[in-house]
Amino acid sequence: MKKVILISLIAVLCASCSTSKFYTSDVKPVEITKMLEIEPFSYISLIKKGDQGVLNDSISNVAVGELNKSLEKFRGKLRLSSEEIILTDPVEREELEKDLRDLIMSAERNRSVKNIQITPLIDSLLYVNNERFGLLVVQSGFTRTKGNYRGQIAKGVGVGILTGVLTGMAYTQTPVKANSVLYVMIVDGLNKNVAFYNKSFLQKDPTDKENISQQLNKVFEKYFWEKQ
Repeated sequence: MKKVILISLIAVLCASCSTSKFYTSDVKPVEITKMLEIEPFSYISLIKKGDQGVLNDSISNVAVGELNKSLEKFRGKLRLSSEEIILTDPVEREELEKDLRDLIMSAERNRSVKNIQITPLIDSLLYVNNERFGLLVVQSGFTRTKGNYRGQIAKGVGVGILTGVLTGMAYTQTPVKANSVLYVMIVDGLNKNVAFYNKSFLQKDPTDKENISQQLNKVFEKYFWEKQ
């Protein structure tokens, strides 16, 4: 069932492209020699009228496909496992989505990750695959129909947009055509906590592979590699 995502008029977090400061536990990047790749999730809304977006399954599927392609591009640098773990059981899949939302919200509230415990499901995925570390990626965003964007431009409406599924938000004095917020976590099965957390905002098409790759690069700058 499609979820209606309300668009709020509030001043919030970012300009056209920004990345927050990343948070880590005591784990150093050199300790992460291999990571289990757990399937990413994308939640992309389509705005057809005004500033009300509705989660769009088709666009979200396109976005997650491009997100997977972008992760493949960084496979070596991120030390990802050879296979992606995909949950086929709908109950487990829904539980994983809830776990991811809860972990991200906790990281946003606490601005620290050392004391954020991973869930039993995520811990079990690491255990059964004999991996200490796992990579979790969630994308939230929106795009507009061409007619909606032209209409908002014609009105000269200044809007701040809350992209709803998690906590991704963007503010501008002119209508935003599209937005992508990427949330990334590395979980640690040995210490049972989150080893790394960061997010990236980009006011561009959330289904474009190059845009997503740009965000992934920014997320891991100064952690896995130097700023380029």
